Amino acid sequence: MSLPKIVWTDQQIFKKTPLFLVVLVTLFIGFNVYLNLGIKNTSQEITQIEKAANKPPRMVAAEFSKKIELGEKNCPNIKAGNPAAPLKFKVFESETCPYCVAQNKVLDQILPEHGDHFYGEWYGLDSCGEEAQKYKISGVPTFIFDAKGIEKSPAYGFLDKQQLTDYICRVSEQC
Repeated sequence: MSLPKIVWTDQQIFKKTPLFLVVLVTLFIGFNVYLNLGIKNTSQEITQIEKAANKPPRMVAAEFSKKIELGEKNCPNIKAGNPAAPLKFKVFESETCPYCVAQNKVLDQILPEHGDHFYGEWYGLDSCGEEAQKYKISGVPTFIFDAKGIEKSPAYGFLDKQQLTDYICRVSEQC
């Protein structure tokens, strides 16, 4: 039994145009579409940044704008914000995690502007293992959000300032 023979040159497009030229044009068109989508997303990001830059930063009461250290033997280790706020979160972190350090810097930036819109508690994995096991924490940083009394599923990984601010404003409805 012999296999059928495939002849590519019988097709009309390949008689007049070499295969590599068809592939090259297809790649060029695909790359052009990719670049245009990237430019559109970048222009939207620039617009958001310009809007944020035009707003003067909010200032909140001193009691809501700073972290309160509770000690390494306590769980949570740190608390901050407004306990009566509609958004509460627990953030699990580790001293050896570079993303946790970066996440804390972002939260330190947000506290003076939006500390009255949320309440946060920081849990170190070393000192708060039971709490971490309760939520089955598998990586850090991990957020457990409670929005208006409804606990959300864990949010794993670093959240940038814009993501956190947008979420805080959406839940609090006050930004």
